[in-house]
Amino acid sequence: MKGCFFMKKKTILAVLVCSVLLTACGNKKPEATVTDEGTTVAVTDDVSEVPDTEEVIPGEEALATKEPEEPEDDLYYKFNPHAYPQKLRDAYGEEEMEAFLNLVDALRAGEDSFKCANRDVYEWCFSGGPLDDLFPVARFTISGDFLDGYSDGVGHFTYDIPKEEFLQKQADFEKMVEDILKENVDKTYTDFEKCIALYEYMVDNYTYDWQEYEDNDLEKMFDIPRGTYGTYRTFNDKTGICDDLSAVYSYLLLQCGVESMKYEGHVGEGHAWSYVTLDGVGYFVDPTWGLNENGNPDLTFFMMTEADRELDFGDQMDPIMYYYDHENLNVDFSAKDDRYSELHGGEFESLDRDNKILYYSVEGEEKEFHYDA
Repeated sequence: MKGCFFMKKKTILAVLVCSVLLTACGNKKPEATVTDEGTTVAVTDDVSEVPDTEEVIPGEEALATKEPEEPEDDLYYKFNPHAYPQKLRDAYGEEEMEAFLNLVDALRAGEDSFKCANRDVYEWCFSGGPLDDLFPVARFTISGDFLDGYSDGVGHFTYDIPKEEFLQKQADFEKMVEDILKENVDKTYTDFEKCIALYEYMVDNYTYDWQEYEDNDLEKMFDIPRGTYGTYRTFNDKTGICDDLSAVYSYLLLQCGVESMKYEGHVGEGHAWSYVTLDGVGYFVDPTWGLNENGNPDLTFFMMTEADRELDFGDQMDPIMYYYDHENLNVDFSAKDDRYSELHGGEFESLDRDNKILYYSVEGEEKEFHYDA
């Protein structure tokens, strides 16, 4: 049976399995500044020498009335290597996230060791999920050592490709992420606008990989080449299964400041989507089932509630656990707010950000959804 095995036992075998076996998707097929300079006035003791008016240099009249422009660096998002969902920190703890960010810094610097609290935390960092979701270039290009990789507060790892090649891949990836964000959002967007803009981006640019879906079972898992699936591959090839697509969507949201993480459920076989938080309120977004053959995002799977998701998955829904037990089982992943429910069943058309109106259509009839933020 195709599906994601939620392995909680901390063994090397668990890591080997989860490094290849991805979350399969449900059986629904995606449808398809200028300043005014003037003349410098010399200040003297004799005020009579001060001109009554400033001399205006020809051509500067227009400059004097031009509105200052916001510097580009302040308008667009820069790559954030430390972007992660707060709920992940809540679920696992400070030691895990601190060690993981140390690993990220070491990787970007081309180093091969990082500070790490203990062996369990070390194994968590290399369990598959954290790297795939939060630092995807490294998922299949470095390896931890579960026998001798940790000692005396330091974790060690090796590069599976030349270090210079890894650093170039990471630099190229960071530019790719910045370019995607620059083309779709900027810092003037509200969190809701970021969610719909990047949802539209996913639908317009990504496809479902049915071959990966077919290969996703125990009989084939060890024959799948490393790096031919996962978040990094999906960023590059613009195709993947639900696990990959939800990871890409969540990653982009994190990079522009929206709390989001991958979430999973099980009904016959596994499926993954995203859990996003807007102003402290949680919603489910499914960029896989939102794919639509006519090219418009299917808003049925945008900003869903628990009740909406339970129609397909019952109560068998869990946030991704990276194959280790959560330290805190009481993290709130509720999704009860239904303010966006009128969008469900509609097709996205356009967004009027000035007037806060989302235009969508239902069976050809254009409708308006007015949002606050």
